[in-house]
Amino acid sequence: MASGPTSGVVLAAGVGSRLRPLTDATPKALIPFFGWPLLDLAVAKLAQAGVRRVAVNTFHLAEQVARHVRDVLTPRHPDLELHLSPETELLGTGGALKHLAPWLGREPFWVVNADVVFEEDLRALAATHARAGAAATLLVTRGVSLDLRRLVLTGAGELAGLIEPYDVDAAAFCGVQLAEPTLLDRLPDGPACNLRDGHLPHLAGGLRVATHETRGFWSDLGTPWRLAEAHRAAWRALPRLLGPPTACLRGGSHGRAPATSRGT
Repeated sequence: MASGPTSGVVLAAGVGSRLRPLTDATPKALIPFFGWPLLDLAVAKLAQAGVRRVAVNTFHLAEQVARHVRDVLTPRHPDLELHLSPETELLGTGGALKHLAPWLGREPFWVVNADVVFEEDLRALAATHARAGAAATLLVTRGVSLDLRRLVLTGAGELAGLIEPYDVDAAAFCGVQLAEPTLLDRLPDGPACNLRDGHLPHLAGGLRVATHETRGFWSDLGTPWRLAEAHRAAWRALPRLLGPPTACLRGGSHGRAPATSRGT
């Protein structure tokens, strides 16, 4: 894995019920952050890390997402293989990966939630994963006061469980991970959660899941309040969030305003 993983998945199928009314007519993955659809930021982060193949799962307002991938992201990233994975029922973060197993093959792959923005360079996480030799490596953060899923970690920083109720001093999962293909074998068919079904039940049997803690900007944009707060807090990190000068425009659109596909 010296050159890093070349495949990634952006989880973009969610209904975005917590973001309503913003998501009544716009898919969560196309909600703008400083003018850029969240999906664009996730794809750009993966491309910067050397990924050559990106799958995007769809369900809620799926045609809008598919049109944006075809009309905007494909010409912007001509060197990327962009693959749409439509779901007839919402499969969750684990079921989406299981559904993509034939496409993913037997190589390590990235998983990025479409509703998070982050400053961390994924290549640093990949280096942590390579050193750890674990089944997966999760991006985590501390010091955020949001009611996010918190993790129990070992002294070596490996996953040991979940904390419920939430402990604001504990590490929070950032919705970004690098996984070995064995994750696909552990996931059941149908709707599933990659953390609760793919990792946690197998820890007692010796499964090792490492973590990589970011000290850079990160935010979950799952509610209108979080979206507004992230805009307020992100100014200093913008060059690293959007890339130099804007990596979202990789492919030859420098100097133009961010685009979304017509009809969205």
